[in-house]
Amino acid sequence: MKIAVTAEELRAPGEWNGVDKPIPARGFLTRLSQIAADSGRSRSSLLKEIITLKLGDGRLSMEEYAGLRLYDRNLYGDADKKAFVGFKSAQKIWLRVNYRFDFYGLVNNKIASDILFGTYGLPIMPTVAIFREQVGRPSSFLLRDEHELRAFLTNSAHYPLFGKPMNGHQSLGTVSLERYDAMQRRILSTIGQVIPLDTFLSFAMAHAVSGYIFQKRVSPQAQVREICKDRLATVRLLTAMRNGKPEILRACWKIPAGMNVADNFWRHGNLLAQLDIENGRVLRVVQSGKAGFEEIMHHPDTEVRIPGIVVPNWREVTRLAIEGAQVMEEMALIGWDIAPVDSGAVIVECNETPDFKLHQLADRRGMMDDAFRSFLEERKKHAADWLHKLRQKKKIITELVPSASASSGSAQKSAP
Repeated sequence: MKIAVTAEELRAPGEWNGVDKPIPARGFLTRLSQIAADSGRSRSSLLKEIITLKLGDGRLSMEEYAGLRLYDRNLYGDADKKAFVGFKSAQKIWLRVNYRFDFYGLVNNKIASDILFGTYGLPIMPTVAIFREQVGRPSSFLLRDEHELRAFLTNSAHYPLFGKPMNGHQSLGTVSLERYDAMQRRILSTIGQVIPLDTFLSFAMAHAVSGYIFQKRVSPQAQVREICKDRLATVRLLTAMRNGKPEILRACWKIPAGMNVADNFWRHGNLLAQLDIENGRVLRVVQSGKAGFEEIMHHPDTEVRIPGIVVPNWREVTRLAIEGAQVMEEMALIGWDIAPVDSGAVIVECNETPDFKLHQLADRRGMMDDAFRSFLEERKKHAADWLHKLRQKKKIITELVPSASASSGSAQKSAP
């Protein structure tokens, strides 16, 4: 998990600059020296361990090794470090497990997936409008140019809003908008940022090539509001199809803090909670920081003690993940962001390339445990069976095409 200073730390309070991104990581030798100083270990022993994990099945990079703090013996104890999975290894796992590439577009398109979930009666984030220039036909739901987008944003009846790019990831480009100030021609965000209307219009038109979604902002469950104020704190659940049925393999809780609207852990100051998957009880909490992460007991904004708390509406949260996995059964491995709300729970997003780093960091153990390895073996067999059926269909089609052509030729010859 790469933790670095973000743009949020560098700008003045109340200023908005559109998209925040993690600052690039430091150089290898600088990072190695820092880890040696933090851990009290020699650079040679660290280098040996880094190379071993880099060349192993997990393919951990230097930044992943450092971000997970795998050098910290007090943190991981006797945990098998070879069980940890890096991004390169994760990519191979995603492709092996979710081999039905024809379903990727459905999962990636937020509107399409929301329509699917809504059709099955699953609670989703309510979309108010979509902005995309010169695409589609005039519609009350679709904003097709700057004039229509301006009219939408200056209508106070639409607020509060949550906005995000159609094909966005890592919460880049997301905003939480509280209200429109007509006197000053500006938009006020949930966390007190001031966004000039023209600035936001330029941002949306430049960064939303594939579309920008505006959703009605949903408030979290009452207990969550006491912890982190009026910001959604989503539970990240990892579901897997095993023996034809979905089950939850891992779960952790992302909690926003500081000036962050989104709960992504890469954002400086946000929290990540380890959960007892059986009952949703918080076991420990870590906070992201400039030097990595540190374990804490209380939310930095509200001073509410978090360890020991049970995620509100836990049964509904887990039930929704299972029901969603049943709908998306062709995608055998999915990461779900599900938020507890007063009415139960709501699907915020799903991802067919789920981030393993969060679970490994929260649980302090690698992904490649016995249960996950068993799942991978099962999917390997499923993939082989599916490929065999696909080849059989292709063979049948190939055999039929010449016959059809011959029949057509004979008919033409016999015609007067």
